[in-house]
Amino acid sequence: MNNSIDFSEYSELANEGGFDVKAPVAPEDEFFHAIYISGQQRQNHIGETEMPGKLQIRGLKSNLDEINMLIVHVKSVLVKSSRGIDGREKMECFSYQNGTPPWKGNSGKICGKNSTERASIDFCNPCRSQLIVSGLYLDENTGKPFLVNGKPVFVFIRAKGVKYGNVANYLSDLAKRDDLEPIVTPVTEESKKFEKAHVNNKRFVTKVTVTKQSTNFGAKDVFALEATTPIGVETVKTILNKSKETLDKFKEKFDWSQNDSGNSDYSSASNRVEESQKFDFNHENNKQENKNA
Repeated sequence: MNNSIDFSEYSELANEGGFDVKAPVAPEDEFFHAIYISGQQRQNHIGETEMPGKLQIRGLKSNLDEINMLIVHVKSVLVKSSRGIDGREKMECFSYQNGTPPWKGNSGKICGKNSTERASIDFCNPCRSQLIVSGLYLDENTGKPFLVNGKPVFVFIRAKGVKYGNVANYLSDLAKRDDLEPIVTPVTEESKKFEKAHVNNKRFVTKVTVTKQSTNFGAKDVFALEATTPIGVETVKTILNKSKETLDKFKEKFDWSQNDSGNSDYSSASNRVEESQKFDFNHENNKQENKNA
């Protein structure tokens, strides 16, 4: 009697349903490493003591005063969530904001174009705009991309709640600059629009530090972004190529509408992180959100 199952007889079922458990990914093995500000002194997963108010790169570096990066991706997303009886955040609607408006959330609802329009719709009123900015981490000693096993390291910032304003204003100020010589050719209205939105933020090294923001709950640590060293055209081309090359990985990480669990990429037990590293969807500080977002 044969007590085995011949895979060839059932292989057509392999891609039809079933339940696959994703293997946990160690922080140091992630493709995108989160930049966050420590809220309290604690030990991280490798036993290092993270100090309050210092910048951390999850799985890579601890207790930094500044981080320099070359921006590769900038993405605005919309998130509506609520807190369950267990205290955990549950995503109710998410929009990756593909293309031009009108956008649609994974709830099937059409998204309001701005916070004022969303506020006028009962379902969309709790929805908040979030910014994800990823880039190449630069070695503080050489100023060149930081390498691990010969490959550049990608880092990212989640700009939400009270941390939203500084990041949004930084990107907006760069997009408004008219003093930069056009480097996207031929120069047309379409190319100029693309350059301001997608290229201007790649023309400088972006320095990230920590500053204080006044809130109803006292002063809070937030990101401060500054454009420093200008970047040459050839390097900008390289960054744009990196943006194309890693776009699928970026979507896989941050397009939560593709996540069957309906939660953020940090919601699973195997990838749990501290509160300081999560999106704070419904925090009171979200009222600080840029009203034009």
